Amino acid sequence: MLKKFAFTLAEVLITLGVIGVVSAITIPNLMTAYKAHQLRSQFLKSYSTIQQVFKHMQADEVPTDPDSYPRNQGIIFYKTFKNYLNSTLDCGAGLSFTTKTCYTPQTKLKYKTLNKSTNIANTYFDDGQLVLLDGTLLIFEQPNVPSNPYIWIFVDINGAETPPNILGYDLFAFEFLDNELRAMGSQGTSFTHEQYCSLSSSSQLNGIACAGKAKNDADYFKWIVKNVK
Repeated sequence: MLKKFAFTLAEVLITLGVIGVVSAITIPNLMTAYKAHQLRSQFLKSYSTIQQVFKHMQADEVPTDPDSYPRNQGIIFYKTFKNYLNSTLDCGAGLSFTTKTCYTPQTKLKYKTLNKSTNIANTYFDDGQLVLLDGTLLIFEQPNVPSNPYIWIFVDINGAETPPNILGYDLFAFEFLDNELRAMGSQGTSFTHEQYCSLSSSSQLNGIACAGKAKNDADYFKWIVKNVK
């Protein structure tokens, strides 16, 4: 007569306990890796998009030097940039628009610094905004300072309506410099000091220099997802 084998209740409970422990250890790591991969993919895609526009402008001999776009004379750079993008929503300039996909002072998810201690001043977001087909939001900063012209592009890689809206997490800055497009934080850009990409910094623009790290460090987004909650 064949003997029947079965697990005892104790053995089943032990097995379930082991599975639970292993799951508790591995699932958070898998979720972190997935989120980091998603953010990095969005970042690289956005960077590639604005880099391609920059190259097309150069090929057409359209100026890429901030000196060529004197804001005080009413020359708004984002309108030139828009000509090289297909099917975008033009939010306009001045933060007077009401479209939800654009960023306005009334937006519930305010843009914050890397450690979320401070809201970023709206004056950095009022020189034109464009929404791409995939929801990416491009925000242009072109100050009315003739003695120190510069052009920055903030890229919200998942759109203004999607959290967390944190500089250095899903919002990154790029700068036109010496006829190049550089990730902010890279050599020569306006912000390179560690205080501009640090969880312990109280700077009102903390996070603005993180784009350079995000571009060059494959593990940057893993660090962000683990440390910025």
